[in-house]
Amino acid sequence: MSVRIEILSGLGDKGPAAIVVETQGKRLLLDAGGALHPGDTITWANQVDVDAVLISHDHIDHIGSVAELADNLPLYCTPLVANSLPKNRLWRPLPERGTLDVEGITVTTGQAGHSLGGVWLHLAVGNGVFYSGDACFESLVFPFDTPPKAAIALLDASYGTFDQPQSACLHAISKHFTQPLAFPVPATGRGLEMALWLIEEAETRELTLAIDPDIRANLATLLAMPATLRRPGIDACITHALARGNDENATLRLVNDRDDTPEQWPDHRLLHTGYLTPVRQAQLAAGEISWQRWNVHLRASHLQALAVQLGATQVVPLFTSLNDQALNEWCTLLGTRLCTAPMFTAHSSNHSSLGSFA
Repeated sequence: MSVRIEILSGLGDKGPAAIVVETQGKRLLLDAGGALHPGDTITWANQVDVDAVLISHDHIDHIGSVAELADNLPLYCTPLVANSLPKNRLWRPLPERGTLDVEGITVTTGQAGHSLGGVWLHLAVGNGVFYSGDACFESLVFPFDTPPKAAIALLDASYGTFDQPQSACLHAISKHFTQPLAFPVPATGRGLEMALWLIEEAETRELTLAIDPDIRANLATLLAMPATLRRPGIDACITHALARGNDENATLRLVNDRDDTPEQWPDHRLLHTGYLTPVRQAQLAAGEISWQRWNVHLRASHLQALAVQLGATQVVPLFTSLNDQALNEWCTLLGTRLCTAPMFTAHSSNHSSLGSFA
């Protein structure tokens, strides 16, 4: 069976996700990413010809170009992710953890450890194709499910070869607590786990804290989901967070990111914990904001371990720079498994064994 991969967007830099898997006479689009920066032009969706689209999660660089696709194109996503689709867009349900048939291809999903309703995708074609979407092993609230074997691994490499553990990131963030801080975050992603951590830190340090209503609502949604779709042992922490009132003049503020600027927060220092747009990079260089990563993507050793667990023979690091220095580092990490071609084909006569989740 021939399997052809075409990476329309997301290879070679931090950009929108859009990958086509072609097999058995069908073409499936994995994610439909939109622009990360205001004013950017998205061209990958021009005249794209596919039979169905699968969306991994609801962040703009993975779902933002759905409106550019034909309205009658079958689109699959989890019910929570469907809340972020354009109004009246028809969709078909992906399980949060399970299997379904899409255009005659068995698709397996599992929890990706990154966001509310987010999943990884496994296609039972050839010796298996695995797409992580955005993924993380270290989330405080979102589990990561062990996927089936796959010869082709399309992996979230947003952090490049960075490999600092989450504990070190949290320690670095805590050093900023000497001043009033505002944390703009994605309300369905790191915002949920940061809420639980900040409550504990604020109470230990006797600091006041306010949590955005959108983040509170998503914590309530997470708590209402089956217990297996969140990390064990956190229910009491979520319940406490929901019962806890906001402090009107809080020193620490966790807010849904609405393109916040320093001018909007004259009494607080903006501390960003994720990707910085060019505008925010300039603000950081000028000393107007602060930045410290909170891990929500695979770090290098975890990406390497995932590739080994999958038994992958071709590994594509996505959403990261592939300049000469980076390529040398990826060669060291992945050896002959490294694949950086925008189009490639794998041939096999055997189907992968799907197995069960670890």
